[in-house]
Amino acid sequence: MKLTTNDLRTALLNAADKMEEHKDELTDLDREIGDGDHGINMSRGFQAVKKELEAKQDFADLGELSKLVGMTLIKTVGGASGPLYGTIFVKFANTWKGVGEAEGDALVSGFEEALEGIKTRGKADAGEKTMIDVWTPFINALKSEGDLSHAIDEGLAHSKTIMATKGRASYFGEATKGVQDPGALSSSLLLNELKEALHD
Repeated sequence: MKLTTNDLRTALLNAADKMEEHKDELTDLDREIGDGDHGINMSRGFQAVKKELEAKQDFADLGELSKLVGMTLIKTVGGASGPLYGTIFVKFANTWKGVGEAEGDALVSGFEEALEGIKTRGKADAGEKTMIDVWTPFINALKSEGDLSHAIDEGLAHSKTIMATKGRASYFGEATKGVQDPGALSSSLLLNELKEALHD
């Protein structure tokens, strides 16, 4: 699988539209097991990314593009999500610096670094009902050349069934079982667009 700079840009523009589309759903979920601002924050952050990407269409490489996206998200997304989503793209930028298209081990490495960044920043791991529960199966499927769509859907479904033990959602305890984690859902929206950008 291969990811080009232009395809990543397209995927992010599409992801911005998806965040906007699902803004109310993400906010409603966050009202149930969080502080009720996830959809608003994700919408604001990705609309800012969209504005930047529409203003600048040519990037030297994946690193330059990812750095701009990461910094924009950190600046504009409030709450816990800004640093987490920003970290993803900062890690992409570090791994893919000077790389016009990432494939094979270099591609996987970018996603692995991003996941490690999320874990470190959020002090969380798989099984704690966070975005990590969607990123982990996605990366495992990427490494094994498995079905990425299935991995995202499975991760999302599994995260709904477990109890939150991290972040604000952990205050709600057992009541979080059966409620979709908003961070897992927004991650699935992003990962589905990134998956579409990958090609042989």
